[in-house]
This record gives sequence, C-alpha cells and structure tokens, in this order.
Amino acid sequence: MGNQQSGPDRLTARTKWRMRAVEILYEAESRDTEPSKVLAERASRAFADPEAPRLPAYSEELVRGVATHLDELDAIIGRSASGWAVERMPAVDRNVLRVGLYEIRHVADVDTPVAIKEAMRVAEQIGSSDDTSFVNAVLDAAAKAAPKVEAEDDVPGWNQVVVDEDRD
Repeated sequence: MGNQQSGPDRLTARTKWRMRAVEILYEAESRDTEPSKVLAERASRAFADPEAPRLPAYSEELVRGVATHLDELDAIIGRSASGWAVERMPAVDRNVLRVGLYEIRHVADVDTPVAIKEAMRVAEQIGSSDDTSFVNAVLDAAAKAAPKVEAEDDVPGWNQVVVDEDRD
C-alpha cells in the first residue's frame, strides 16, 4: 500500500484537542493577549450559544499549562533549537513546540515518544511540510536536556478532573 497522509478525519480526539490548544495559544499571541482571556471568551461564547463548540478539558489544561510554564518552556526550546531564537520561529511552530514540550515535561500520562509524535502530527496538519522534521528535532533534543518533572500541583491532569456523576 502507498504512503497515506493522515487527514483531519483520521486524527484521534486527543490530537484534535492538542490542535485546539495550539490554535488558542496562537490566537492569544497574535492578539497580544493572555491565553486565559481567550479561554474566558470561548467559555462565554459557549455559554451564550448552546450550539457553539465546547473546548475539551484537555485542550484547556494544555493552554493553562503552557501559559503557567511559558518561560521555562521557551528557555528549553531556545537551547534545543540550534540556530533558532524562539521569538524568530513561526508562531505556529513555536506553539506546537510549547504544547509538545509541556506534555513531555508536565503531563504524567503522556510518554515522551508519544508527545513528540503527536506534536509532529499537529505540525503536519497546521504547519508547512518542513515543520514536522523541525518539531521532531527540537523536541527530541529538549526531552533529552529537560526530562519529565515528577509531580505537578499547580495544573491538574486531564484525567484528574472531578466529574459530577449525577449529571447526564
């Protein structure tokens, strides 16, 4: 069989959630506003319009986690991207790298190879054809230089969200 590209219809739910997180981070950056403000606007729209799409909890976790650890993530990315300053990278690439590195360092249930592969998938969907190699190289170097942080108290994992079991 031939080499098949993974189109948007073949993406897992979690890959789509990562893409939503990158889109929100990109929007916040392009509007020069805080990601939390974009999240609040999205929540307000969803509340006002029952037909508006809801932001998945994991997307929100990624956005909040990246925002909380932005300086740390950018410093590691800057050291790992030889010849590239973080602020000079295309905004989409920069945010794909931030989400991927956040997962590598701070999301306990996502293994490093999975985080890198998923970041490459997101880059393939919303970036240029050269982005996947760049994302792979930078995140691989970053993961080796700055492995997973053991415990997180400031940002709960997506699977740690309390669910009201009585709700439909």
